Amino acid sequence: MVAPVSEHPSADLFPELPAEQAQLAFARACRDRMVDRFSALDPEGAADEITKEYIEVTVAEALEDLRTPGAGDFFGRIGEENGDRWYIGRRHIENDAHDPVVVDWRAPIAAPFYRATHADPFGLAHRRRFTLAATGDAPSVLTAYLDEQLDDPDHDTAGSGIPDPVLAEIGAARTGAMREVVATIQAEQDMVIRAPLDQCLVVQGGPGTGKTAVGLHRAAFLLFEHRRRLVRDGVLVVGPNKVFLDYIGNVLPSLGERSVQQRTALDLCVPKVPVTGVDSVGQRRGKGSEEQLLALEAASTMHVKVPAEDLRVPIGARTLTITRDEIAEWLALALDSNAPVNKRRDSLKGLVQRDMQRRYDRDDVWEKGAELRAALTKSWPTQTAVKLVDQLLPGPGGKRRAWTVADQFLVDEANSLLVGTPFTYGHVVVDEAQDHSAVALRCIGRRSPSGSMTILGDLAQSTTPAGQQDWDEALRFMRATASEVAHLTIGYRVPAPILDVANRLLPHTGVTTPASRSVRAEGGAPVLTVVADDELAAAVAAEVRLVRHRHHNTGVVVPEALMVRIVAALDAAGLHATDRVHDLGHDDVPVFHAEAVKGLEFDGVVVVNPHEIFDGSDRGARLLYVAMTRAVQVLHFVSTAPFPAALTSA
Repeated sequence: MVAPVSEHPSADLFPELPAEQAQLAFARACRDRMVDRFSALDPEGAADEITKEYIEVTVAEALEDLRTPGAGDFFGRIGEENGDRWYIGRRHIENDAHDPVVVDWRAPIAAPFYRATHADPFGLAHRRRFTLAATGDAPSVLTAYLDEQLDDPDHDTAGSGIPDPVLAEIGAARTGAMREVVATIQAEQDMVIRAPLDQCLVVQGGPGTGKTAVGLHRAAFLLFEHRRRLVRDGVLVVGPNKVFLDYIGNVLPSLGERSVQQRTALDLCVPKVPVTGVDSVGQRRGKGSEEQLLALEAASTMHVKVPAEDLRVPIGARTLTITRDEIAEWLALALDSNAPVNKRRDSLKGLVQRDMQRRYDRDDVWEKGAELRAALTKSWPTQTAVKLVDQLLPGPGGKRRAWTVADQFLVDEANSLLVGTPFTYGHVVVDEAQDHSAVALRCIGRRSPSGSMTILGDLAQSTTPAGQQDWDEALRFMRATASEVAHLTIGYRVPAPILDVANRLLPHTGVTTPASRSVRAEGGAPVLTVVADDELAAAVAAEVRLVRHRHHNTGVVVPEALMVRIVAALDAAGLHATDRVHDLGHDDVPVFHAEAVKGLEFDGVVVVNPHEIFDGSDRGARLLYVAMTRAVQVLHFVSTAPFPAALTSA
């Protein structure tokens, strides 16, 4: 049992509370002494500048880690069957003798804290979860704990299911930014987080199953386990858009990892073109397709042409005749490689020199044969990515082309085909992977030459025109092979009364995925308000005000065609529509269309005209599914029509 944080637990309920509070104070004091020890280190005594710089950087990172909020705290305690006892927290804390006082959650010894059950206690006899209450700017106060006697299946505490402190944390009000969840990681999530580095791991999970949190915590875990390798090679997190990256931006730094690159797939593209155009749905589908990848690969060597005639090359007093068949053989040999096209072109010089040496016993043909060099340059001119794509695409080219997002991905693919991939990483985490086109997936896959990736997504939430409906196909575009597909089926974010209704859309999405089940049984079913069309915008503004009265963090999901009307109505009601989700002003209301709201969460959600979002198509069903499952507390609809039939049939 756990008392509400606003109460003062009695000694009868928590007899060991004073001792645990003293342990927390001791851990914090040890953290402070670690800070003092690191601060006292003097790098000036280092043997050389490289060592000095290494000490300075290492000490600075350690101090930054230890000074982060909660660095000296613990959220759990485990007792092993052999009598050993360990406190689990966000950072490694040690005493003056360098013995551990708090164990980092990523350490192998901490794994049983997350995985142990009565059925498989992982060598634990006891687990304790702590409740810490925030006290403004002061350090948190330890107020309660929950004991689980894992070596006694008949003991009437937890040990299976979701403990009360975890449920309380999961259901807490949102702040507009994602938080780390090291205290509430569940067993199926921990299995994914601690999976081996050298593999491509696909994580398929419905709304609220913690895919994003799992991916970010996996990045932090891998850096802990393989720090030297991954600090050298880098870790990349790919998010669907800038709003999403802002939303998750604080998670890894709060876990002590600041070296991870967090980018959208578009950010990865090089060279950049000025994106000023917008593609239609059909154009996005076509430009992002596998057929476009194949066309681009074929076009990357189409500029290589065999001369129409034999070549006469004067070398001193002698003139060499080089037939077009001989040049064709050189070109074919150079092209027969997996290297980038322009690097294959560079190999021509060596091929020609060796052949000329063999045939004429001369090593100066290349240097003295200007005609030969000119002919080969004409046969195989240097190609650029922008020019290649510009020639491949229909419509006005050159300076008149209005480049689009899909075009930018094609330029990146062309650049990789021609000169290679400029930036690669030791591990890549891809969130909302189901929404990327084949071309974008190729762009991302090239960033991990080793194939070490974590692919996060939900096929039932694939809403972009060129998105994915099958993981095997998606991985084929990335030129990767999944060693495992992990399924997350337990929902922690969306209350069951909302998720159960949203799950009715799954048969209409055109993909086969297991339905998630929520551990949060509390909450009300979705609420529908039907109004006349001329009353819609004002009714939405009124509903938003109503929901915000109890849940300030409220977001609105609107069909794109209604966006201008709804934004104007919110403005008239004294509210300000924004496309941000954090650092919101008092009257700011996040407003998104269904595709753009992917990956975000709000305490309250107001969805406008669900029948327009779900237009009867597979994609429409997925869009509405996404919109409905952004809600952490309540879901309201304002509509000019009744619920779509799919939502009313159990």
